[in-house]
Amino acid sequence: MYLEISEELKEKFEDYVKDSVVVLDLDDGVGKYTRVGFCSLNISFRFLVLREDQDRSDYQTPIESTVGEILVKDHSMMHLDDKMQLVFDKQRGLTKLKGTSGLIDGNIQIIDLREQK
Repeated sequence: MYLEISEELKEKFEDYVKDSVVVLDLDDGVGKYTRVGFCSLNISFRFLVLREDQDRSDYQTPIESTVGEILVKDHSMMHLDDKMQLVFDKQRGLTKLKGTSGLIDGNIQIIDLREQK
């Protein structure tokens, strides 16, 4: 599995992975950092930026990307494609996750949780 991060977003992600851990979180009600349950019909992913010492036990599976390794929950793999792209839609101001099967998530947030206790 591979995630290509577009040039518009690459610099931001390179800064995060230097001294932090980046996870691609399926916001499904499972885990410490979740906000909603999976009762919604929408698939909602978001990138979480964590300190090295923050709990990331829910994220066991690494995927390769243009900026290094990104961790995901094992069970979220069913929603992802072998080849994906993270692109910035300038017209709408949205970050989108696309795969070979089409759009996976049309509005991915990047949330920095390094200040959280």
